[in-house]
Amino acid sequence: MSTNSKSGAKLMMYLLTLVMIGGFIFLLITDMNNKKLEENGVKTQATVIQITSTQRRKGVISKDGIAEYLDEQGNKHYFEGFVGNAEANVGSKVNVVYNKDNPDEVIRENPLLIYFVIGTGVFAALCLFGSFMITFRAKDKLCVSCMQQSVSDEELARIVREYMSQTKNNYLSKKGKNSSFDKIGDDAVLDSQIRQGDPVGELLSTGQKEAREYGELYLCAVIRPTDQNIYSDKMTLSDDPREAASARSTVPAFVVYGTDGYFEAHPSELKTVASRLAGDVWGGQFSQQDMQLIDFLKDTSSRPFNIGYCGDLTMGHSVMITTVVLDKLHLCNKKLSNKLLYLLADPQRTKYAQVLPAWYYSMWELSAF
Repeated sequence: MSTNSKSGAKLMMYLLTLVMIGGFIFLLITDMNNKKLEENGVKTQATVIQITSTQRRKGVISKDGIAEYLDEQGNKHYFEGFVGNAEANVGSKVNVVYNKDNPDEVIRENPLLIYFVIGTGVFAALCLFGSFMITFRAKDKLCVSCMQQSVSDEELARIVREYMSQTKNNYLSKKGKNSSFDKIGDDAVLDSQIRQGDPVGELLSTGQKEAREYGELYLCAVIRPTDQNIYSDKMTLSDDPREAASARSTVPAFVVYGTDGYFEAHPSELKTVASRLAGDVWGGQFSQQDMQLIDFLKDTSSRPFNIGYCGDLTMGHSVMITTVVLDKLHLCNKKLSNKLLYLLADPQRTKYAQVLPAWYYSMWELSAF
């Protein structure tokens, strides 16, 4: 099933849940009434006197008809309904149970009904759980709002120093429960690019799982996103590429981070490094290799995955440059509001990385980053 919006998908889930609960209640009441009649009623055989309809479903023939039976006083009564499969014909016998106080109240014995009740009940419970999840535990319920504020370099370093370990522990304690919400969402434009061979498809299919499984927490800075739409909180889950193009949900971005702990102690310098890698450099002499790296990162079709660099652009510090996919629902204010983010990465075990969703951060970090 394909829907044009998240609200449409929710509505379909709610309607399916209501239908399944209604079906379960109906079958349960029917089974209870049948069992009561089977326990207190009179069992006898009815003779099929007419076949009223024949149906074939997936190669199985079922027949409805009219069957005649006698009560204890010898009076004739009739059962109408399912009389059997292909072997049922006029003259066939059907086991029925009737109410001795009201012989016209009759049922056909159906020991399989209870399995339909159980199956419908299980499916109804799953639908109910799904409705609960999309209502109370949907990803957008976890979205975080924050107010940006400028802080000094010293204050920024203090915030990272005091809150990063708390954020890491918060993630580790909840990552199992939140695994489905931490996954990067869908985007029609990005899906189209992946179908055309964009390497970021592997990041979404297996890379983000590897990053969550193996990754350590590092501070990273955004060099540049590949689409400016990430700075807008407007979103859509439409399958129409024209509508989706004006309201992206997920956007690739290039980020930089270090693994030696230096930038966690000097976070303002990491922001400077990201700006220099984005081409915001004035004066100085840069090698041809450095300028090629800047040009490479200006190309929105580039896909660096954990490439190492150490040189003038990073003031001599060793860094890793990688591509991540930013999910608006994972970001503060549902858009790219921060220059700094936390990253799950392990360059020794996987070339992929994932930005930590905003619901794990403290408000101090979200506001100051």
